[in-house]
Amino acid sequence: MNGYRKGTRKPRGVLSSGEINVGGLKVSPALAVSALLGALYSLFLLGSGLETGLDAFVLSAFSVLSFAAFGYLARSGRLPGLRPFALLVDAFLALSTLMCLWELAAFMGMETGLSGLLRPVSISIIFFLLSVVAVYALLLYENGRRKDILLAIGNKSYLVSGIVGLIICILVSVAALYFLFGGAAMGLEKMAYIIGAAVIFSFLGAAYEETWFRGLLLARLLPLIGEKSAIILQAAIFGIFEATTVYYISSQIIYVPMLFMIGSILGYYWGRMTIKDKSIIGAALIHAGFYMLIGMPMLAGMA
Repeated sequence: MNGYRKGTRKPRGVLSSGEINVGGLKVSPALAVSALLGALYSLFLLGSGLETGLDAFVLSAFSVLSFAAFGYLARSGRLPGLRPFALLVDAFLALSTLMCLWELAAFMGMETGLSGLLRPVSISIIFFLLSVVAVYALLLYENGRRKDILLAIGNKSYLVSGIVGLIICILVSVAALYFLFGGAAMGLEKMAYIIGAAVIFSFLGAAYEETWFRGLLLARLLPLIGEKSAIILQAAIFGIFEATTVYYISSQIIYVPMLFMIGSILGYYWGRMTIKDKSIIGAALIHAGFYMLIGMPMLAGMA
């Protein structure tokens, strides 16, 4: 007997079975654990992004070790409550490993010769190649398939919309470069160099970011915490990543709050698009187009 008579209301503030009270909010254990894992990754990401040299590498290495430990505890049965989150931990481990490898390269001075347009383009190429290797290794380890990271042709209408949106963004960005950012005075060769750099930066950046945050992260959050919470959580983490990445490239901390908000809003939109499409391809095309729009003036200033 639960002590309540039929027809009476349950008192407000009483938790249902399995819920946790967090600051007066009723939160499911799955959401609480997922949010804590995301917060831990975000803290390490922010720390390594704002620091430089050995400090940045140490923080990124601690991130790898932390998620490796969580993965071991989840799969070995030492922490049974973490077992349902093993695949999510794997995603954060893969993301942490990529950042750690980059910070190691920076610490060893492998990027000291990169300047101007070469810096963002080289970062995009390196991250793309590392992402291909890391995602392939992760799927191989988990006996997964490409569709597990939503890498498949989805709804044709989303694909067409993505292609049309991308073409429009490219045309607008090229026109802006010519008329607004000094392209007319640069000469054809330099203008082509900037456009080529923008295409590489935008396409590769969009490809690995959509694979990371929608293909890996969102796809693993969905069965744990549901569609709405999964979209919001991955969007917040993506916003932190975007802000940290732009700060790393530009060293302008004043842009960080604004880029966090923009990144979170776009991450939410691309997350919804990915779920409806059941594919990251349409979102990646729109993502690449957006990067062309914002990347063209930045790269023109660095040329």
